[in-house]
Amino acid sequence: MAKILVTGSDGQLGQCFKEVANEFSKHKLLLVNQAEVDINNKKKLSNKYEKIPFDLIINCAGYTNVDKAENEVADAEEVNFLGVKSLVEFAEEKKIKIIHFSTDFVFDGKLYNRSYNEMDTPNPINIYGKTKLSGENAIKKAKCPHTTFRIAWLFSPFGNNFIKTIIKASRSKNSVNIVSDQWGKPTYGIDLARALLSRIEHPDLFKYETYHYAQGPKTNWFRIASKVINLLGVNCNVSPISTSDYPSVAKRPLSTPLDTSRVEDTLALSIRDWEIALEDCLTNLQTNEVI
Repeated sequence: MAKILVTGSDGQLGQCFKEVANEFSKHKLLLVNQAEVDINNKKKLSNKYEKIPFDLIINCAGYTNVDKAENEVADAEEVNFLGVKSLVEFAEEKKIKIIHFSTDFVFDGKLYNRSYNEMDTPNPINIYGKTKLSGENAIKKAKCPHTTFRIAWLFSPFGNNFIKTIIKASRSKNSVNIVSDQWGKPTYGIDLARALLSRIEHPDLFKYETYHYAQGPKTNWFRIASKVINLLGVNCNVSPISTSDYPSVAKRPLSTPLDTSRVEDTLALSIRDWEIALEDCLTNLQTNEVI
């Protein structure tokens, strides 16, 4: 049985791991929020380890507000870089493994003819992406088994995300304008958590320092919103607009679909399309009376 510390358990991704934990009873997941274990506080990490020694850290803690990060640089760095550095030092000291999550926003979005693979050179264009890349680089220096999963456009029944924003808007508005020129592949957090937990003991999990996990086919925010509205069957018109018509504090890369060949081949994973995952997400939300 693997004992796994999952940090950031109150965040969107952490809640996805919490949701599927019972499906992997042969592993013991120690789900902790920031109050219980702050990743910058080595004393709290040590106290948790002394009570229940764990073999692996899955770091779901992260500063994820892309726009706020532009004005809260120190806060973003504290979690996305310094916190990761702290976890790495702890993992090295205890000789345990570490898995981290990063983002498609480490890329500038100027590669239009294909998806980004793990060998492509990052070039973030906003503070969030820069702090996440700093975290990636901290993990790469680890002298213990480690890997980073880059994910994109995370959605789930939990926390704040685009799907839930669209659902809320469709209830109060007859029409919504959605950006149609930002391209990528979304990630359903529950599918990601299941995929990773199912491969925790795979001999090649730590073969590569970086994996990409996202769900095709390539799409845009307008198409995703249209699909949500269609599945809900609500009377709300979705109109496409350009990024220039929807100004935001932080710059967004325009095309960041992730190539997932490496993770599929190495870990023998079959990643389902985002549209099927979206149906599951909406069913989960309806079951729990969120929508």
